[in-house]
Amino acid sequence: MLQPTTWKHEQNSSWDGNDDPLVDAWPDEDITRKTWNYTNNKENVGSCGSIMSRTLPKILSQTAPAFCMSSCSFVVEKSKESTARVVVWREIGVQRSYTMESTLCGCDQEEKYKGLQIGTHELEEMGAKFCSGLLRLKRLTSPLEYNLPPSLFDIENDLIESSCKVTSYTVPDEGDILKFNSKFESGNLRKVIQIRKNEYDLILNADINSNHYHQWFYFEVSGMRAAIAYRFNIINCEKSNSQFNYGMQPLMYSVQDALNGQPWWIRVGTDICYYKNHFSRSSAATGGQKGKSYYTTTFTVNFPHKEDVCYFAYHYPYTYSALMMHLQKLESTYNPQQIYFRHDVLCETLSGNNCPLVTVTAMPESHYYEHICQFRNRPYIFLSARVHPGETNASWVMKGTLEYLMGNNPTAQALRESYIFKIVPMLNPDGVINGNHRCSLSGEDLNRQWQNPNPDLHPTIYHAKGLLQYLSAIKRLPLVYCDYHGHSRKKNVFMYGCSIKETMWHTNVSAASCNLIEDLGYRTLPKILSQTAPAFCMSSCSFVVEKSKESTARVVVWREIGVQRSYTMESTLCGCDQGKYKGLQIGTHELEEMGAKFCSGLLRLKRLTSPLEYNLPPSLFDIENDLIESSCKVTSPTTYVMEEDEPRFLEEVDYSAESNDEPDVDLTNNAGDYEPCLQEDGLSDSETTRTHLP
Repeated sequence: MLQPTTWKHEQNSSWDGNDDPLVDAWPDEDITRKTWNYTNNKENVGSCGSIMSRTLPKILSQTAPAFCMSSCSFVVEKSKESTARVVVWREIGVQRSYTMESTLCGCDQEEKYKGLQIGTHELEEMGAKFCSGLLRLKRLTSPLEYNLPPSLFDIENDLIESSCKVTSYTVPDEGDILKFNSKFESGNLRKVIQIRKNEYDLILNADINSNHYHQWFYFEVSGMRAAIAYRFNIINCEKSNSQFNYGMQPLMYSVQDALNGQPWWIRVGTDICYYKNHFSRSSAATGGQKGKSYYTTTFTVNFPHKEDVCYFAYHYPYTYSALMMHLQKLESTYNPQQIYFRHDVLCETLSGNNCPLVTVTAMPESHYYEHICQFRNRPYIFLSARVHPGETNASWVMKGTLEYLMGNNPTAQALRESYIFKIVPMLNPDGVINGNHRCSLSGEDLNRQWQNPNPDLHPTIYHAKGLLQYLSAIKRLPLVYCDYHGHSRKKNVFMYGCSIKETMWHTNVSAASCNLIEDLGYRTLPKILSQTAPAFCMSSCSFVVEKSKESTARVVVWREIGVQRSYTMESTLCGCDQGKYKGLQIGTHELEEMGAKFCSGLLRLKRLTSPLEYNLPPSLFDIENDLIESSCKVTSPTTYVMEEDEPRFLEEVDYSAESNDEPDVDLTNNAGDYEPCLQEDGLSDSETTRTHLP
């Protein structure tokens, strides 16, 4: 368990840019340097001052229990001629010029602290006693003008004793301190500092073998009291802005609620803000840039139960273990007479974890030659996800895709008969397991390694690219490649594609682009999704190939492998600002629905690209949305594993803080889309409430 450090927060705290000073140098002591010197080879407290006056040291020896007159010295050594004490005495002319040394150990004189190690209380007391000594010095040096009654000095020590009880900060009782833990799969929390009774500063781990990428958090809290506002400040985030400023809330899972029949993640938190703080990042973490600051995510939580165990996360967690369990359930429940399902190992990761590779298609109708040829010659669809561990929403979209592909409805069967799916559902298992935000164990962003992946450092990328190159070599180039991602600063779901012409327009190479002829087929699938998927926004899509993205999967698969329809599909971490989900935070149901809608889009794409060979009756597509909606309710036999991922309702969010003048996408063709129905899910209106943010 992580026990919080009780520490008084100083607003002018800073660090010098060393490696992760937030943890190593900052919270364990107040690093605002005091003007006292210290010694590590003496006990007690002593003063070394001018030989002209011993008055103040004598006063301190009578009033301060830790002060020892016999340890004092008034000799001016030659080696100390340039020190503050000697220069101020010799050049400035201050007779009472001292250095006061405080022990790092304890006291050995016949006083109340003998044999005890010194603590902060005794050091603060010494500072107070020094002040009282100055008051007595004033009375002794100015007896005529300073005629305070002696009774004032008689009670002086009692007043000092009461003031020396560290009134600046009261150490809370053990019952008032929360307990934190992140030592579990995908967990990320490095240190906690209690700065007030119910307020905590939290520090995240950097990605392994990296000194930055602090954003993903996932931790456990216990020992709370009910109906008390607790404030959490995550103080070393890195992104310059966040959807936390525009309505997004963190996630919480209560074990007590789960035991009471509500085992799901919920959006929680009030007074949420994401802002730049005064802590500077080290130049090593910013690529040599100086002056860049960390950011703080802050929110307030009221726990519904006392002594509960609660988990907080940046987004709905989806672990490597959850994926493997899901694949195991799919493998054990599918119908082998209809579905060809194969779960292979693409490769092993740096830490020896298996990277799964899934193949899904329909079994041939029979062993006749024509049916076997049709089975072998189906076009490929290549899908991947979770190259960035912190983008857990990508895994939820992939879960929806897998559930749909393994479904028993006619459209799923038609989709399997149309394509062979090669799916790598988690490209970065090591990063997911260890709670990284962006990198693998090599400390590198795997989505920037596709141009020249190293088989030892980037095995999953090396083998995924090799599989694509093999398909290209045998003339079985995938019709579509799509890499599922999550976006932390945009709303809706959208795609990035690749277009030479649009890239030239973007870079103002107008002369060359005027005569360029380009097949616009790369826009077909996004247009289909904009008509069928409520969360998808066509206006947010981009088909420009930026130079900074040349080593990403999308661009390399398009440029080197030759897949025209090569995409990155980005899903929001927050919610939507268009369509029927406008103003609502996104949940796992909507993410899984997006995965299913992507599959239905591929079915429509097949009909558009192969009208002669694909002569399914139009009535099948007319009822397609209704079938998708029923499948999006996760009717697969495997879904009891995770069906209680979150509440069966969406929580309303006020997006008024962010202006958006874009028109809503016309979804009139999608009138049959699923409307969340509480009664269908067995919940009455009284059992669920919508959360309204101020």
